[in-house]
Order: sequence, then structure tokens, then C-alpha cells
Amino acid sequence: LGRVTVGIPVYNMAKYIGKALQSLAQQTVQDFDVIVLDDASTDELTETLVKWNGDIRVMRFTENMGVRHAVNAMLAATETEFFVSLAADDWLEPDFIEKCLERFKANPFTELVASQTDFYDANEKPLAQNSNVVQQIRKASNKSREQWLHELYYGNQYFGVGMYRADAMREVGGFDVNAGVLCDYDMYLKLLQRGNIQVIEENLTHTRIHDGNASVGEGKINMVWLKGKYSEIRKRYYPPRMKVIIATPFYEMRGFS
Repeated sequence: LGRVTVGIPVYNMAKYIGKALQSLAQQTVQDFDVIVLDDASTDELTETLVKWNGDIRVMRFTENMGVRHAVNAMLAATETEFFVSLAADDWLEPDFIEKCLERFKANPFTELVASQTDFYDANEKPLAQNSNVVQQIRKASNKSREQWLHELYYGNQYFGVGMYRADAMREVGGFDVNAGVLCDYDMYLKLLQRGNIQVIEENLTHTRIHDGNASVGEGKINMVWLKGKYSEIRKRYYPPRMKVIIATPFYEMRGFS
């Protein structure tokens, strides 16, 4: 089925990464590599990772570069056919890798298989329904390529963790380091220029919502910037939309207008 590298970018997430690594240790498919990239953390991450020595490869930045630089660096170090980027504060169901590989086997031209996700608080307690703004974002589900392109024109959807064909990610240039929180949105549109994407419509990803999230929480995203970035990214992938104005002059024609 092909081998997988799971890359985990980490910045000050020592108290959460153990859960992510434990979920990898419990996978039903165990033939995969794990890279952890320490993005110049200042917490006790080094000590936390000691127990995983021999099971993971650790890379380090000497200064904080951000998650997109970290993911691209791990992608460059990947020697397997498939690549997964897993947030250090999230975790996976035991059959995540197995089910993603099955989708790739069934669809050999697919370049991305993602799961759906549910949401938990910092203490791994499920979030109450409609208690956080992220729960209002539409959950990704399977669509035709044309439907994806139509719907993503109006904004992003919430995917769980995705497994990418590593060569495809490299060919499209990896994650855009200037796209901020929309780097995944940009990546979906890059891949949709080449073919369709697949979604496993199960919550195989578990997403932790807490104060340390970079993009979730009041005041963390400048909405003017976000609107402008959406517009900038759309221009790369969508032709300009023609606008037609119909002007109808009339005089004492209310019965017909």
C-alpha cells in the first residue's frame, strides 16, 4: 500500500504531544515514520520526547519559524510515498492510517485523503454542541471536483487530518508560507487543479480547542486580513467572474415591468 511519514510541528505543546504520539503508537498499521520538528520551543518538550527516543526522528529550528515552514521542512525530509501533517495537540483514531491507505489503493490517482473531525477542550472533554465558532464551519464531505471548486470559492471547510501523496505536495510547492491560516485552503485548491480529493466521512481526527490554538479565539485573526487573503488566493485558481448589468428604462409601463 505504500509507506507513510507523519510529521508533527511543535511549538510549546509539550503537555499535549504525548496524546498525539500515543495515538500513532496505537495505529493498526505500524509501518510508518514519525518526524517531530521542534520549532524553537521554550517549554519542556525535549524532556517530554525522551520516552519516545528510537520511535521518532526529531528535527529542530534554532528560531521560531512557524508551522508552515516546519511542515515544509518535514516534507522535504520525507522519503516515503505518503505524508501526514498532524498537529501536536490533536490525535487520531487507531485505524486512520489504514483507512487512508485503503482509499489511495482504491483511487490510485488521488493525491489527498482526509478524514472528518470532532472537537475537544484542553482536557480532552468533548465540546458541547455549538459552543465554539469552529463548530459552525461546514464539515468536509465527498463531492465531485466541480462541486469542490464551486463551494471553496466562498470559503474553506473543516477537514480533519489529511494524508497527502508526498510527490504531489512537492510538485505544487508545499504549503504557502505567506497564506497563514489559509495555507490548507490554498493547498486544497492547488490539488483540485490536478484532480479530485477524497474524504473519509468519519471522525478519525480529534481536534483540541484551547487557548494555545494559533487561529481559534477572539482577536487571533484580523478579519480584514482574512478577507483580503481569501481574495488573493481565489485569484490564483478562479477566472475573473464577468458581471452583467441590465438597465431597463421605462415610462408609464408598471403593468409590464
